[in-house]
Amino acid sequence: MVRVVRYITCYPEYQKFEKILKFLMRILSFSFLPGKTLKKYGKNMTTIFLLYGFTCTVFTILYYPQDLLILLLRIIPVVGFLQLLAKSLSIQADSEELETLFQYFQEAHQVHEIDLITDVARIYLKRSLGIIRIIFQIVFPVILTGGVGMLLYFIYYNEIFIAVPGVFPSQNSNKMYQHIHQCVVLALSNIVLQIEDSVIISIGFYFIAILNIFFSIIKHIDYLDLRNRRQYLILLHEMHCNVLDKFSIFERIFYYTFTIQIGTSVVFVMFIFFLLQNRGGFAFFPLLLAILLQFGSLCLLGQLMYSQTERFSTELYLTEWYELSVREQKMMLTMMYMSHRPFGLKAAAMYDINFRMFFDVMKAGLSFCTLLYTFT
Repeated sequence: MVRVVRYITCYPEYQKFEKILKFLMRILSFSFLPGKTLKKYGKNMTTIFLLYGFTCTVFTILYYPQDLLILLLRIIPVVGFLQLLAKSLSIQADSEELETLFQYFQEAHQVHEIDLITDVARIYLKRSLGIIRIIFQIVFPVILTGGVGMLLYFIYYNEIFIAVPGVFPSQNSNKMYQHIHQCVVLALSNIVLQIEDSVIISIGFYFIAILNIFFSIIKHIDYLDLRNRRQYLILLHEMHCNVLDKFSIFERIFYYTFTIQIGTSVVFVMFIFFLLQNRGGFAFFPLLLAILLQFGSLCLLGQLMYSQTERFSTELYLTEWYELSVREQKMMLTMMYMSHRPFGLKAAAMYDINFRMFFDVMKAGLSFCTLLYTFT
């Protein structure tokens, strides 16, 4: 007999959202284009483009004249292309594991035999979609504005930060084609950035929703009939193991991405405060806001994950576990042991990505700005 799978009311909305994300991922690999030849070689096009952009920015620093201000401005896109490369390689190299995570999120939308789980899932999964949309509506326009502000600054002062490799500077040369070139490269890299961040932010906040579901289920253990509690605990244990397994996949896919993004964000923050105090510094306010929002979104994600998982062991202990049978108490003890160490996002497997890191980086940026200002 075929089991009919039913889904909660927000599942069609999630399906549309997932289709958009997968289409964006196909754009990165050029697999949305017709023809086998394009599909065969297209998956490397984004990486080649990002390597080209990185080469352009390094070439500009090595061969174009600059003062300290222009040097700092040219380092920002160099570091930015490194960040884009890390994200692009993570998404394209681990597309099968990403598909596993999407399948996991689809299963979270299924109607469960226990009404409580269905009701809680409906609340948190629908809320996660709303939060992700709000973040996209705020962060991405700001990122676009930041890139435009930086581009206009270089056009106004007739400076180059993404030069054509092999074209050396000349006093009598016309820089118009160079400005067109860097405008095109910056626009394409901005598209790549927004696609990559869409995937990472979406997956991260869906994990937050599932952690909230799990946390709410724990808090309702005491309200169940003792006859149903064993079945409930078995289900809870399976769900906990599933969460840990899928989070390890998420962490493995984006391990290098998180490490490089934190490192590059530190560089951005350290430079941007100094740039704001120099000529035309007002043009970099959108860039500052874009950096803070992008970095802050990642720190918010890490903070929410850590704060939720930190309470799992405590909430399990606060239940009326002493009224359970010995076998059920062992199940509770196993879950408590598995959850006694909270998990969250880490950079280089050592540094917790959370609000504390955000404020530490802000303080380091201000201190570095003061140091640079003293020497100049």
